[in-house]
Amino acid sequence: MKIKLNSIIKITVTLLILIFLFWKVKFNTQGFSETLRSVRLVYFLLSLFGVVLVLGIKSYRWRILISNEGVKYSAYKAFAAFMASDAIGIVTPGRIGEIARLYYVRQETTISFYAAFKTIVSDRIFDFTMLGWFGLSGMLYYFKTFGNYPGIYYAVGILILFILGYFVVVKFLAILLRNPKVGRLPVIRFIYESFLAVVSKRSIEMWVITFTAYFMYFWFSWLIMISLNLTPSYLDVVFIMSIMSLSTIIPLSVAGFGTREATLVLLFAYYGLASETAISFSLMHFTAFFLWGGLIGLVFWLLMPISLQQVKDDSKSIFLLFKPEPSVKQDS
Repeated sequence: MKIKLNSIIKITVTLLILIFLFWKVKFNTQGFSETLRSVRLVYFLLSLFGVVLVLGIKSYRWRILISNEGVKYSAYKAFAAFMASDAIGIVTPGRIGEIARLYYVRQETTISFYAAFKTIVSDRIFDFTMLGWFGLSGMLYYFKTFGNYPGIYYAVGILILFILGYFVVVKFLAILLRNPKVGRLPVIRFIYESFLAVVSKRSIEMWVITFTAYFMYFWFSWLIMISLNLTPSYLDVVFIMSIMSLSTIIPLSVAGFGTREATLVLLFAYYGLASETAISFSLMHFTAFFLWGGLIGLVFWLLMPISLQQVKDDSKSIFLLFKPEPSVKQDS
């Protein structure tokens, strides 16, 4: 009943956001049709390669994280697990489909539940760092928070703050763990180890992979914009896509519908572009990265079946990792 209620709430929120959006921007159906008819199909078809390439690169990064835990996992299995979990994520609330990777890697290897979950969290830290970096830079740039400076200045400034912030967080957590009482809290140790995986010397290769994956993601998104006869700079695309991705992280609606469109309408308006263009881009981007990627992931899911109940059970098991360890009583 709870799951059905959550679904009903999400569908309702999605419809309300979309209705409000179309009413507020005075959506022009004729302009929308003309925009879609003018699409340069070759560029859009090229963008369809993006989701496989980007997720393939990311799956290699995840495989390195698994290897750092002393476990070997084949490149194909890592890629297949990544694609299948992406498909499951689309049809599960809050994209808990990511947890499917826990099942896949534990089924094929001897990795512990704790270590497997840590690789997924570290993997997501890489992603959230990139989106947070460019998303925050973009928002500060659009609002001219510190003045009318080029976007690259904002990006460099936020990058420096992120680097310093991460090293401060890791150092602070290391100091906390020296306290015996804090050391008995698995959640603190887990957060520390997860962040340590992205700032250690062994993380350099994974950062290169992350930059490559997002360079490709932004580039394929750029192709979709070109297919709509738009001519944005690459940095414009980086800012727009990062802010859009961040806006869909909170699971308020179904597959990000509504929040994604509202965000893009606002961002495109900054460049003087009509709402019809923003929504056309949103639908084409959803088709290329979510729908098309989900269909490919579905194939891998059918080849490597896992029940949604198993995913939900694994997601519940995560909370068992964070029970405080009992204190050791010494004999008097």
